[in-house]
Amino acid sequence: MMQRDDRRGGDIWEDVDDNHYYSDNSHTHQNGDECFDSRLRRQESEEGSDDNDTSKNNNWEHSHEQFPFNAKFWAFVRSILAKAVNVGYQELPDSNATVAKGPKDADAFLSKVIAIGLLNPIQPATLVKEGGFDEMIVLAELLHATSVGLVAMRFALECVQCGSQVMDTDMLGRLPARANCQGCHAPNVIDSLDNIKVMFCLNSDVLYVLAENYSCTPSQDSMSQTAVFAAVPATSTGSGFAYSIGTGIDTEIAPALPSGRYRMHCPVAKTDNFLVVKRDSIDTDEPIKLPVKVSQLVYKNKRDSQKTTLEVPHGKISFHILPDTRSFFVLWIQKDVDDEILFHLPREERAMYTTASAVMHHPVFNTFFQEHHVVSAPTDVFLSISNVVLVFTDIVDSTKLYASVGDGDAFMLVRKHFQVLFSAFTRNGGRVVKTIGDAVMASFPNGRAAMIAVSHAMELLPTIGRRPDNNNYIEIRVGIHCGRATIVPLNGVNDYFGQTTNIAARVQSSAKASECFVTEAVLDGYCGAMETYEEITQNSCFAPTPSVDLKLKGVEEKVVARGFRWTHRSRRESELASSYSSRASYLNRGSHHPGSRVDLERRSSRLSLRSESEISDMSEFDNLEELPTTTTTRLYERPAAMARRRSSLEKHDED
Repeated sequence: MMQRDDRRGGDIWEDVDDNHYYSDNSHTHQNGDECFDSRLRRQESEEGSDDNDTSKNNNWEHSHEQFPFNAKFWAFVRSILAKAVNVGYQELPDSNATVAKGPKDADAFLSKVIAIGLLNPIQPATLVKEGGFDEMIVLAELLHATSVGLVAMRFALECVQCGSQVMDTDMLGRLPARANCQGCHAPNVIDSLDNIKVMFCLNSDVLYVLAENYSCTPSQDSMSQTAVFAAVPATSTGSGFAYSIGTGIDTEIAPALPSGRYRMHCPVAKTDNFLVVKRDSIDTDEPIKLPVKVSQLVYKNKRDSQKTTLEVPHGKISFHILPDTRSFFVLWIQKDVDDEILFHLPREERAMYTTASAVMHHPVFNTFFQEHHVVSAPTDVFLSISNVVLVFTDIVDSTKLYASVGDGDAFMLVRKHFQVLFSAFTRNGGRVVKTIGDAVMASFPNGRAAMIAVSHAMELLPTIGRRPDNNNYIEIRVGIHCGRATIVPLNGVNDYFGQTTNIAARVQSSAKASECFVTEAVLDGYCGAMETYEEITQNSCFAPTPSVDLKLKGVEEKVVARGFRWTHRSRRESELASSYSSRASYLNRGSHHPGSRVDLERRSSRLSLRSESEISDMSEFDNLEELPTTTTTRLYERPAAMARRRSSLEKHDED
């Protein structure tokens, strides 16, 4: 049994005995519990070794608070691992020996491979669908697991033709600008984060998978061209297995092949070759023994590379397959038709996947993996994102603040303002890109999250105190816009460049104090964005501002925006005002009805008790606990003012 990781709040493998999880063939490895437990202890030891650096522990605490340990998710993973029995065949010591296998063997092996397919590799979007989890929770758990070594995070480009992984790497910065798919050989340009999959592979001490490559999904049209399909496990000794076609006995996996040329390929083992059957078989023909050494069929896809052609006199064949590349192999024989039919996987048949752009906005990713810079070689090609929401903020009259109180005191207040914004943004799925003076640039995956984050920040800013120069609260102006942007690593962060960035900055400069402008591109381009805008403006803390055509410097296109403005009242003030206003209306109504004095006093008494309970219930602001540090809360320290207001109403009752 594992030791509990207090920072994550529970046991990963609850009630696990001494199960060993593995795939392909029997290989000795640690128990999954022992592996994860040892890695946690090593992680804790490393953190405790540096007393001067508490940032790691702070990151753990912050991420745990936002995403508590999810035992249900890991129980679901364990249920899949429980199926990870020995899925391979018995190996032989002789590397040239083969064992005959039939259709039952092939089907049983394939079903076992499919059973652990959810974890080989782990596709977050698939776990979301199959397990019914929220994507943010799945990513949080997997990213935490990556930070302690239980899983490894991989980035892979989706092939434009077959939809499989063109290549994968452990860092975004190691992806090249161009690459040929190793499965279908189609050329791919790596220019968008939206086409880069994020997947996770369990540590080999937990799930040992001999094959380190992943299968692709054939289209329905491609499968209709299939004559033979049989899965073959990898072996560590190089020994193999025999599959026969056209023999007429129980072990044959398919009937004899008619004469003709066939395409024989395996996108998993990266093989691609032709098979030529010279004539149709007859009853007296004996099966042709055809040795197939997988390593000799691997296609390098270079300019001088030629596909291997295997020839047999007739269609009765006994394939003696030697999987010597330590890779899962598929004996896949199809009609020799165009690559467009064999390899193209239509968009509607492709599985959903989690994109790199989505992971980049996850708070846990930004806590632990900021070093995953987006770079591309050569440097004349940069990665882009098709639609990102950018938020720009700026403090109103910050120059006057610095001039009146001095740089040191002014920055202390500005830093508290940063803490409020950073907390509100990251807790709502945003990524703080950079600060420019006292301005902040952040990115969000959607418009709804951006507007919620900005509204929370505006409500929280009064908690940091007043400006010494004018005794007002810190006010910001905000602009939100979305569109395509180019991502460039600059000064240690993944920065955004392009016209979308320019427009977002101009929109922010067009807003007034305590106002947030949101462009129509955001409100119309995201599901739920307009509803979120309406919810915010219906809040008594905010007032809507009308739609306006913005005249932006250097921007020829039409930009329409509407906004919401903080009304300089906290939610608590608004609720108190509503309470007292309600009480005053009762008093005024009673004064116009002679003879109802007793009833009015009874109502007033009830209202007085109600108001006092409301005041005690609202002693804490809704989101005050979200601040990362202790802050001054002058706005809420008004007992004298409340007492004066109550005494005034009580005096009115007596009159």
